[in-house]
Amino acid sequence: MSTTAAADHRRRCVPRDLWLDAEAPPPLKSRDHSGTVLYLGSMSKTLSPGLRIGWIIGPEAVIHRLADLKMKMDYGASSLSQWAVTAWLESGLYAKHLEQVRASLRLRRDHMLRLLAAHLSDVASCEASTGGFYIWLRITIDFSIKALFDKALTQGVLLNPGHLYDRADTQHIRLSYAYASMDQMEKGDTYFSEYFE
Repeated sequence: MSTTAAADHRRRCVPRDLWLDAEAPPPLKSRDHSGTVLYLGSMSKTLSPGLRIGWIIGPEAVIHRLADLKMKMDYGASSLSQWAVTAWLESGLYAKHLEQVRASLRLRRDHMLRLLAAHLSDVASCEASTGGFYIWLRITIDFSIKALFDKALTQGVLLNPGHLYDRADTQHIRLSYAYASMDQMEKGDTYFSEYFE
């Protein structure tokens, strides 16, 4: 896969529940007529990372094997947590919760995009993510990702350079807008602006 194709793929890997501006496309599983596609989901991105509850749809033999492996790894998920999530889903509150999560993520994403456009447009480009938690910033000038990473570390800033996700990617940085406060986003934007001056 080329770096461009990999970058396109990264931008499109968004959990179905976290599409922000449009309805999520049908899952690949909906076009699976041979039973070779696994469809999976998780509550850890939308409800609580600590729940560690997810689901998978696929061939029965595969599901049995995965269940066996899961049990050997960690004795399965907490029954109490599973019951709580079941009640949450059946109550209708999950749909309302997702609306709030999407609204918050959309607000945060748009704030980060405004910051990037205002201060980094001469050295970087990015596209609005369709959802999820991240923006992929593409540095458009010649620079050393290692030097940037090392300098940021001395300032207490931990970066996620593109090569962590694609070994050939030396131009992208993955920026999270999900958990950082607006002030932290502004501090990060200022750091990048000053670095590239």
